[in-house]
Amino acid sequence: MNRAIINFEQKTLDTIHKYSLELLRDTGIKFPSEKALGIFKKHGFRTGGDMVFLDEKDIQKTMETVPSAFTIKARNPEKSIRIGDNNYVMAPGYGPSFIIEPSGEKRDATMADVQKFCKLVQTSKHLDFNSSMVVQPNDVPPGTAHLDILLATMLLTDKPIMGSSVSEAAAKDSLKLAEIIWENTNEPVMISLVDSLSPLQYASEMIESIMVFAEVGQPLIIHSACILGSTGPITIAGSLVISNATTLAGICLAQLVRPGTPVVYGLGGTPMEMRTGGYINASPEDAKHTAIVGALGRYYNMPCRSQGALTESFCLDYQAGMESAVMLTAAALSGVHVSLHTCGTYGSMLAMSYEKFIADEDLCGAMKKLIKPVEFTDDAFAMDLIKELSTSGNYLMQMHTMGRCRDEFFIPDLSIRTIHNKWLEMEPRNLTQRAGNLLKKRLTEYEKPDIDLDIEKRLVQYVNKRKEV
Repeated sequence: MNRAIINFEQKTLDTIHKYSLELLRDTGIKFPSEKALGIFKKHGFRTGGDMVFLDEKDIQKTMETVPSAFTIKARNPEKSIRIGDNNYVMAPGYGPSFIIEPSGEKRDATMADVQKFCKLVQTSKHLDFNSSMVVQPNDVPPGTAHLDILLATMLLTDKPIMGSSVSEAAAKDSLKLAEIIWENTNEPVMISLVDSLSPLQYASEMIESIMVFAEVGQPLIIHSACILGSTGPITIAGSLVISNATTLAGICLAQLVRPGTPVVYGLGGTPMEMRTGGYINASPEDAKHTAIVGALGRYYNMPCRSQGALTESFCLDYQAGMESAVMLTAAALSGVHVSLHTCGTYGSMLAMSYEKFIADEDLCGAMKKLIKPVEFTDDAFAMDLIKELSTSGNYLMQMHTMGRCRDEFFIPDLSIRTIHNKWLEMEPRNLTQRAGNLLKKRLTEYEKPDIDLDIEKRLVQYVNKRKEV
């Protein structure tokens, strides 16, 4: 099934690729890591200082080893996910340091928030895996926060997880904890996000994470983006070239470390607000990047990643709904395979909201229903029934309807579907309040997924021991 809403001519994609190769060959990418530079040199790549220069043949060779699809095992095998093919998987917000309350108040995120979001991910009908840090807790030491977050995710959810890429130590801790659950990491059991720096460089911790995870073949999302007019060209075309070149270089490193390492191609771009100089999300230009990444993913024959339900708003208003819907619809209809930030984010991804998380889940469910192929079986055509009932039939009480009525249509949990008089009688009518009520119900009904007590004990012991170092 082709979900593309932006499908470039081959000539356009070839031009983006050609100019990216020109940058890689002549300008290079900055890799401030002696180990990474050594890997590039070992394979015959030209270097100068921290810069690595990549030729077309080298890029082509490494890209050929990237699998077009792969499976990530969950602690609960029934919840394992397939990335690639025509699948579309979603994770919630990633990385905000703050929580926006319904009153509009902004406060620091805490470990209690991490745990609550884990419970929401576990009980979600539409989210497929958990982010490595739905929020950054401010009440635990930054150097070991990843341990607390990973432990919460592993104990409170049994869906697939993301590893931590905030440092080399965090990446290694992610693998050690995974080994306690799965005994080894011979198969993909987590996926991790690596973001480049713009323009044309990687931070040392991101380089280290690429190498740590690639050494054992654990999947990576390698993503590049620039701020149009600030850290990259003001044009989308220029943005695509600079970000594509950087992403390709990161993918190349992963494949040099271990050919066949699963990689998800990521690329984005959002404009600078020219009136204030600020960074903004969820603009039409942002959505265009989201759509274009699907075309580039197909061009390179690998799974691709986009942004999710982003907004610049700080409350559940029309702006939040409009911007989130534009972003997620662009991803869903463009063939994107993985979206982060699909639930809960406000204001340039700086804050999370519980109420928006609940509202965004309806949007996620609607998008998954939207891209589900229309059924054209004999039973779906229902020709015998149509002929039998002719002009006087009532389809409501027919077995064909009764057998399909529970799952034929998308049924939202939060959105209103009623008549005006009933709406006037509703209490509460306010969307934020209704989302808050559903939130309380979800958290009250949450049940911790089963886990072997010995495994849980060993996970806790490992975290506690590492925090003492």
